[in-house]
Amino acid sequence: MLQVLTETWEARRARTEILEQRHPFAAELLRLFAALLPIQEEAFLDARTAPPAPGRIAAHVAERVVPRIVDATTGAGPERLAEEIADCLDKSSAQAIVAGWMFGDEQAPAERYLARAALSPVLEALGPDAAPAFHSRRDPRHCPRCGGPPQLSCFKLAADDLASGGRVLVCARCHAEWGYPRMTCAGCGEKSGSRLPVYSELGTAAGERGGVVRGLGIPGKTDALFPHIRIEACETCRRYMLNIDLAADAQAVPLVDELSALPLDLYAREIGFTKITPNLMGF
Repeated sequence: MLQVLTETWEARRARTEILEQRHPFAAELLRLFAALLPIQEEAFLDARTAPPAPGRIAAHVAERVVPRIVDATTGAGPERLAEEIADCLDKSSAQAIVAGWMFGDEQAPAERYLARAALSPVLEALGPDAAPAFHSRRDPRHCPRCGGPPQLSCFKLAADDLASGGRVLVCARCHAEWGYPRMTCAGCGEKSGSRLPVYSELGTAAGERGGVVRGLGIPGKTDALFPHIRIEACETCRRYMLNIDLAADAQAVPLVDELSALPLDLYAREIGFTKITPNLMGF
């Protein structure tokens, strides 16, 4: 089991290195993510070995993980982000910042970044055992473990669970996955295909309304920057998320690939959509 868990973190490191070389426009963000990964892996293994009680999660993260995230961000991140983190820690305690993300408080971007980077590996390690710490809503559009919002959508490989048409949502808070129907908005539940445009570099599949994302590359499997990623939008709530298709690229690591797809996020913004949940780096 430990080997499998270690392989998960190794896959994230390897994919981050590949995409940093492949996508220079995302290199700064991916370098910061690479600096966070060893700290997050250690926090994950620490929480697996000596798990904090549900009521102690925020304190545990604040004491054992936040200081190292701050150091890594200062060393590898943008100067402005480091300054904003120092400012928010002057105004609030690390424990309060972590708890704010846990329970859905309104937070400044630097607070969300710090809390997410420090908390997510601990929640990943605890899995279902962390559920008693949360009293947030449970519905199909929120994580069944912690009640967190979805970060991204993913089409699984054919060998995986197809109970929900092969689509899963990935939690922004604890990275758990849960099945969710295709062509259903993860923001508001809209199911009408005419209200759910899809945008990608390669165009859309038969029966899907949407269009080709222009300006990223020639629409073709060998030229597209992100042939396995698409924008899934909703005209009812005007929100969107990115979908990673593992059948189109089995080497993709959804959490990493989503971070690298900055041009798709910018395109979605340009045409008037807001992301359901910005990723760790704020996009």
